[in-house]
Amino acid sequence: MSNWPRAHPRPVIAMATRIGGVLLLLISIAFQGQQTRTSAALISGTSASHTSGRARAAGSGAFEAAPGRTPVYRIRLRVHNGQTTLPGAELRKSLEEMNSIWWSQAGVCFEITSTKDDATAGEGFDIWFVSEVPDPPGVNGSYKGDHDIWSRDYPDLMPAPHPVTQRAARTSAHELGHGLTLRHYNGYPESADSLMSSGTLGWRLHDFQIQAARARAQQKADPDTTPTNCSAPQVN
Repeated sequence: MSNWPRAHPRPVIAMATRIGGVLLLLISIAFQGQQTRTSAALISGTSASHTSGRARAAGSGAFEAAPGRTPVYRIRLRVHNGQTTLPGAELRKSLEEMNSIWWSQAGVCFEITSTKDDATAGEGFDIWFVSEVPDPPGVNGSYKGDHDIWSRDYPDLMPAPHPVTQRAARTSAHELGHGLTLRHYNGYPESADSLMSSGTLGWRLHDFQIQAARARAQQKADPDTTPTNCSAPQVN
């Protein structure tokens, strides 16, 4: 019989359990950090519901990745920025993200030019960025017609599981959704993440919304559907 003292397994098991717990904690922290970075990115590679991922922007602001649907329908959008309080760089980022929401999911690209005056375009859409929407007052945005669309510079929006980066991007994309025949999508479990819900930071589109929007976009778009990229906004 050996005179060596017998080993006690309990301290060893306890130590292994603690080490395993620490490893699981570190893995969890790393995973959560990755999720935060992904959802906070302006242009991400994550998928939107059952549609394709958000667009990836080139250095020029043009979109490189494949659009969500083809052919790509290009619609002229005149941005009225004579009354906006958004700095030029922030307005440009908002317009880029707004475009990526539509291009990466529905294959709809807004060819954007800006103007300081209030003269409306003869085709496409017109949208005003303002500190406060004049009518009705207090709202984040308003669609009254294709050439009478308004977006608040800093809208008051509720959180969403997968939020946009630029608040003005969400409101303008939402109002343009009304221009493409879409109605509000409120009262559903996934409404917070939906672009067409009221007053949230969500940006996702459902298949039935994409189909309806593309049908209207085809009527509004320029004839040439060969290119699949989306041009950078022209902001003065």
